[in-house]
Amino acid sequence: MPDIHELEKKLSIAGRLKLRPLCVYGADEIPKGAIPSSAIDRCIAKAVYTVALIKKTQPIYVKANQAKCCPGGLVWMGFDEPHPMLKYFVTVGRSDYHDGAAEHLKATPELFDEQRKRIGKITSQGRYIVIGPFTDDIELDKVRSVILFAGSEQIRNLCGLAQFTSSDPFYKTIIPAGSTCSMMITFPAGMAENAPRDAVFIGPTDPTGNNWLSPELMIMGIPVAMAQQMADDLDESFICKRGKIAYPETRMKVNPWSEV
Repeated sequence: MPDIHELEKKLSIAGRLKLRPLCVYGADEIPKGAIPSSAIDRCIAKAVYTVALIKKTQPIYVKANQAKCCPGGLVWMGFDEPHPMLKYFVTVGRSDYHDGAAEHLKATPELFDEQRKRIGKITSQGRYIVIGPFTDDIELDKVRSVILFAGSEQIRNLCGLAQFTSSDPFYKTIIPAGSTCSMMITFPAGMAENAPRDAVFIGPTDPTGNNWLSPELMIMGIPVAMAQQMADDLDESFICKRGKIAYPETRMKVNPWSEV
């Protein structure tokens, strides 16, 4: 098993990361120096992005009944149950809830309910869910998952690395439905009862974060065992064996159809 910095180094090389990778773990006490996610932003996912983007940002945690935190985010972290009217707010709206406001993320409330059932029970990993950079005081065996922010070419290569030692062409890389925080934390960290444990999650498909997430970036949430496998496979994979193919130094020009 690589140490935590070796894992960080290999993932950074594989994805040529410009934003720092983050790890997710549960704790029963607040880690030294960590701050509540809501001290950065109401949205958990936006707070996580800030930690990756701005290196001086401290690790963050989420806990039950956290003040000034998105209620939906607390549901996805396993700290609360969804409001019975939430299914209307995220779909078509209802006049007696939030003045009929609707996000239109699903076609009907019934589809939202069915999706929740398919996800299964969500269980927090401890009193606090902590998201922060790889540091010496974090034990690798306590880490549940890894979060990477990267450009489209980087994510494509990371997906190929995740598939490198698998014969299954469809299962190892998944673009799930759901909130941005569930895609980056809940599913890869094994907090959702029915989420696969041996696949990486790419997204987000939730458009409500598009006003803060750079349009050039995507997010990958990786269960820690998968992250370790990817690190182990790196040297023998196309990324190292054919680096100029994975990350070309020059690009072929594609002519318009009219000039072919």
